[in-house]
Amino acid sequence: MHSLQKQFHDYIHSNHLIEKDEKVLLAVSGGLDSMVMAKLFMDEGISVSLAHCNFGLRGDESDADEAFVMKWADDHHINCFVKAFDLGSGSIQLEARNARYQWFNELAVEYQLNKIATAHHLNDSLETVILNLSRGTGIKGVSGIPIKNERIIRPLLFSSKQDLHNYAMDVGLEWREDSSNNKSDYDRNLIRHEVIPELEKLNISLISTFSKTAERLNYADDLIQRRVDEIKSKFLLEKSGSYELRLDWISGESDVLILAEIASVFGANYATSKEIFEARGKSGKSFPVENWLITMDRESIFIDKDHSLQLKSVKVNNTGEYLIGDLSFEISRVESDQVVFNNSEIAFFDAEKISFPLVIRSWKEGDKFQPLGMTGKKRISDLLIDEKVPITRKNKVLVVESDNQIAWVVGYRISDLYKITDQTNAFIKIQVSPQEYP
Repeated sequence: MHSLQKQFHDYIHSNHLIEKDEKVLLAVSGGLDSMVMAKLFMDEGISVSLAHCNFGLRGDESDADEAFVMKWADDHHINCFVKAFDLGSGSIQLEARNARYQWFNELAVEYQLNKIATAHHLNDSLETVILNLSRGTGIKGVSGIPIKNERIIRPLLFSSKQDLHNYAMDVGLEWREDSSNNKSDYDRNLIRHEVIPELEKLNISLISTFSKTAERLNYADDLIQRRVDEIKSKFLLEKSGSYELRLDWISGESDVLILAEIASVFGANYATSKEIFEARGKSGKSFPVENWLITMDRESIFIDKDHSLQLKSVKVNNTGEYLIGDLSFEISRVESDQVVFNNSEIAFFDAEKISFPLVIRSWKEGDKFQPLGMTGKKRISDLLIDEKVPITRKNKVLVVESDNQIAWVVGYRISDLYKITDQTNAFIKIQVSPQEYP
């Protein structure tokens, strides 16, 4: 057995990249890296299929690559998928990447392939790190290409480009050369042909040194992610598609890293996350990021989707599920044994008192209703004060109306007019839940 084959075997098993009897889709361009990967998988006895993308960017060369991959697959009795792509006028590299990964995932689902393997190696990972450093990045960005990401696996990250070349020469493996790789038109090629050779003058073992450094950085990133998960589970509260992150876990300046990881889920970059961190205690200060608004309030930050938009009236004519804004309203008739009062996002009503059509809308100043257990009416604005609803959340509060009377201040209180009593024989259940999660 060739030494690279043994390293490959040990690497995929020690990192649990492929389980027994799993089927793998190999992304194969016909170049050195992907052909070595295909050969290693074949000799390992793993069930594989090949997928080749023809972007037509090099004319006859691209067609020759396709023919080469198809012939190799046919010679070795391996299933091969080929697709021609017509790219738009945007960033060719980005568009090509997105198109091929979308196709790979479609193939994996359609043909029940468990994993998708790409032929990234240590040199690719180093190039990625240098590229990220030139643009600004965090620990994850300098940790290199991840070994796996959901069903995507990268089983050659243990090997350098030179090791792959030596293996191919030893076993007599043929491959196609991509002439565009020799140009420095793209950022990655510039790093490959000009930056890394200069760095290797300082350290002839640059690739090996990088591998060890990346391993330590990955361990550090893992520690941070575990801390992030702990903070999210204890201090990030979700309600109807909005979020509250309590900040009493912060004990020092380094915790900005944890906050940045959490805020990045909502679209905040590190610079914005640092501003949020420094704005602790400044109630009312807000930060718009992508489709979210992050607002400071006492000891918490509140994260609301489409915060500036109030919901117009929506008429609901019968039971069923309705998507309203970012929320799902599920309205159904239930039996008495299904009535359980333990969730603020579920309300039960006497079906003989409440009548369709219902109207769901944002509350407005001057709205009044008769809260459960009271004989008189109360302003919703006063209810929200009593419930200590932060100003950042008030614009998100919805009401459900029946016959022009407010039956439910969603998530807070139902009206006494529609309550269930001992004489109730029919029940209406309304459950609200968010449509999107970060």
